[in-house]
Amino acid sequence: MPFANLVIHTSCFALAVLLFLLVNWIGRHAVSFGYSSTTLFEDPEESFALNFLLRTLPPAVFIIILSAGAVASGNDELRLQSYWIAVYYYIIRAGYFPIFGLQRLISWRRFVLHSTIGILAAAAAFKYLVLPKKSLLPDLETAGNELWLAMLVFLYAVGNNVVISDSRSATRRNSYVRQSYNTAHARFGAIIDEKIKDDLLKLIVYAVIVFENYCRPPVVRALERAWPMNSGRTTGIMQVASPNPLSDEDSIRKGLEILSESWNNHMHEETWERIRSVVADYNKDDEYVYKVDQIMEIIANRVELDFLPTFEDRWRQVSERSEKPATNRNLRVKLARFSNGPSPRRLSMRTRRKRQL
Repeated sequence: MPFANLVIHTSCFALAVLLFLLVNWIGRHAVSFGYSSTTLFEDPEESFALNFLLRTLPPAVFIIILSAGAVASGNDELRLQSYWIAVYYYIIRAGYFPIFGLQRLISWRRFVLHSTIGILAAAAAFKYLVLPKKSLLPDLETAGNELWLAMLVFLYAVGNNVVISDSRSATRRNSYVRQSYNTAHARFGAIIDEKIKDDLLKLIVYAVIVFENYCRPPVVRALERAWPMNSGRTTGIMQVASPNPLSDEDSIRKGLEILSESWNNHMHEETWERIRSVVADYNKDDEYVYKVDQIMEIIANRVELDFLPTFEDRWRQVSERSEKPATNRNLRVKLARFSNGPSPRRLSMRTRRKRQL
């Protein structure tokens, strides 16, 4: 490959990475408006227009903006290879999911559809807007055409109120948890069985492993071990604090010690409260406790049925207590935290959406 082409493709790839990071940043801040991100814990209810546009149009818009700047600055030759940005953008998106172990959470048919439409839209923008050597900046003399823009905005507003649910998201979520659990059991099952005898505590351990592996996939943990940022940072598959980087096996052993000690410290508490206390000792974040409980439920009901009797028994004391009038506000809050209903974040999204309607 000639040096000039190498420079062009390297620049386009770098711009595609920049676009990828920018779109991800926009997506994280658009969740409350109905954007569906790749997640393990929510059943996506998508705003159709927003999700469709954010998955298909960014490369085309990015190419147009760069080309407009190139023409306006007198460097119009820079626009001639910009269509490669769209190609590299979707290659990066396709590679991101398996690299970070999220491939089982993705609807690949929908991804292929969005990628195809996105590349075609970028090709159309390149052919009809970028290649013609003319300014792409707004022209006040054609202000009458803004009526069409207003109509498009109106259609977007209507389409964005169309909420769709992904019926297969639960299947993909269960598949991800099953794969993560089976991998953890194969790699660390002997260590866990040696150190832990209580089935409920084992279930907590596996749920923590699955969640931490989701948050810190193997490629990230490898980078943490290769380039430790500071002493005392959490490392390994169970993300245990240590002055030195830990291997996954070492973090398992240390994590088991922490959870076992906490389990014994809370042995006089009711079962459901004991679970919450142990997980909270491991990570104080209430959202962390809620998500680990969700994974425990999936493992017990969908993956390893040997845990199911023990898992269901945790509700026995709660059921007996709930037969009495629940006048204690703290008790109601604790029970709600372990309910199977939507998370507080999802409820706030639904409330906000109703207000907008």
